[in-house]
Amino acid sequence: MRNTRLKYISLATCLAFSEADAQQLVLDSIDYQSTSRQAVIDLSIAPTEPPEKPEFKAFLIDNPPRLVLDVKNLKPSAPLSQPSADHPYFQRLRSAPRNKNDFRLVFDLKNQTDIHGYTIDIESTAHGSSLITLTDESTLTREQNPNTFEPSNYAHSNSELHKYDLTAPQQSTNDSYPGNFKENRIGASSDESFFNDLISDWEISGYAEVESLGFFQTPQDNQQHSHYISGAINPELYRSWDNGSQSFTFSPFYRYSQHDSRRTHFDIRELTWLKAAYDWELRVGFRQVFWGVTEGFHLIDIINQADFVENIDGEQKLGQPMINLALIQDWGTIDLFLLTGFRERTFAGHEGRLRTHPVTSVGDAQFEREGVEKHLAYAGRYSHSFGDWDVGLAHFYGTARQPTMLPRFNQLGEIERIIPLYENINQTSIDVQTIKGSWLWKLEALMRSGQGDRFYAATGGVEYTFFDLFESGVDLGLIAEYMYDSRGYNNFQALTQQALFQDDFLAAVRLGFNDIQNTQLLAGVIFDRTQNSKIYNIEASRRIGNDWTVDLQVRLFRGIPVTDPLIMFSADDHVRFQLKYHF
Repeated sequence: MRNTRLKYISLATCLAFSEADAQQLVLDSIDYQSTSRQAVIDLSIAPTEPPEKPEFKAFLIDNPPRLVLDVKNLKPSAPLSQPSADHPYFQRLRSAPRNKNDFRLVFDLKNQTDIHGYTIDIESTAHGSSLITLTDESTLTREQNPNTFEPSNYAHSNSELHKYDLTAPQQSTNDSYPGNFKENRIGASSDESFFNDLISDWEISGYAEVESLGFFQTPQDNQQHSHYISGAINPELYRSWDNGSQSFTFSPFYRYSQHDSRRTHFDIRELTWLKAAYDWELRVGFRQVFWGVTEGFHLIDIINQADFVENIDGEQKLGQPMINLALIQDWGTIDLFLLTGFRERTFAGHEGRLRTHPVTSVGDAQFEREGVEKHLAYAGRYSHSFGDWDVGLAHFYGTARQPTMLPRFNQLGEIERIIPLYENINQTSIDVQTIKGSWLWKLEALMRSGQGDRFYAATGGVEYTFFDLFESGVDLGLIAEYMYDSRGYNNFQALTQQALFQDDFLAAVRLGFNDIQNTQLLAGVIFDRTQNSKIYNIEASRRIGNDWTVDLQVRLFRGIPVTDPLIMFSADDHVRFQLKYHF
């Protein structure tokens, strides 16, 4: 679930001691290490008498992604080193004292990535160091060297780990193969060796899922159904070379859906070549790029088209062909985008649920621009961290991702079909996020022209987290956000452009159980202050063993007026169950 903003992992490795006897630990230095899909932070902490181990609280924050480490009773002895500009994971380090004696380290991650599939491990070594390891679980394949990592999604103490095992070179060597594969290579011909080297350099990961989507009410159209079964597969093929400065990623997606032929679809989520240098990165191909920081509604996220047949929350995106140049400097990062192919939004078919009435005629879509101009778009974004503040400024010019929905009437004055119109727009946006103790403040705002009158919209709010609630190990987050749109209500522009949240509040609760199964729960309601309509949403996820996860979502619509675009979903209360196998 991409809207899972916080993923908490309790990392407790210290022995019990009284505050009266505790002496403050001293952090001497930080060293950064990495493999192709794993980042390691080496904290060198000065020895104490009697020996004491640090106590950590670690969690990941999305949008933008970062790793946060809170260390109890710690202080630095000198200014801390920054990660190198060509580090594959970390962009910069920020730090600050907390609660007088504690210390917070914030590691900004380079790539806009879904943090849901990452784990954090901690190891204490015989050298007095603490190794914090960030691992992409999708790479936990049997072909990897069992010495390079230990699959886990919780902290553990294992002083036998050798830190140099974690820094094996990214290029292929005999030592990177499992023992039985090395033995098979002895005496192999040069052609066989070349073939084995070629195959071993690729990493294959991904997931396959089965989904059950059930509806509580009778459908509005007798062509629709009350229950849908579908299956999907999303593999990823990855390879890096040139000492990690170049990589290739291919991630296709396919879903087969019962009843709804439009939901049965194929997409290239990612097909990207990356070249990374000291102060710039170039990406060419299909990619997914996320902008935004808020929970309830991703207002400024515009690079990729929404895959609406997957989920109406807009979290799932179609792959966008692009050329992306990132210029990385001490004063910030500038991302330049040339978007070279337009993707039309997907909509459910006649037999599908969660659709317009009548069905959207995707084959009759209209465009303000034709030819090459229809497919080209341009975007730029500046992002930087100013102390505890993360700021992003962006501009987009090109064909709108969100279409205007034009009704077409028959001779009786009834709506016969709905046609999407894609206009040419300019959109300027800002996103801001800051962490102040247990408070997370966030804001997204935009100005858009080109779709009728110029309009303004914003969404922002706060999340407060109670860590280790009543010493239960559970983290409780309370979320409040407000959503505004100047297009307002009861007018043609707001209705046809699907202005959903003009004067709405979000109140939600997030629970992170910090257990081995990584159980998480998010429940909330969006309340329309003007029209008194409500949208209830519950999302839960849990790991089963090392390879399986189960996700549950319940969404209910209450009191939707006929003047609200959400009226199309008023009889579509539903529960979605997904069982995923990760490989």
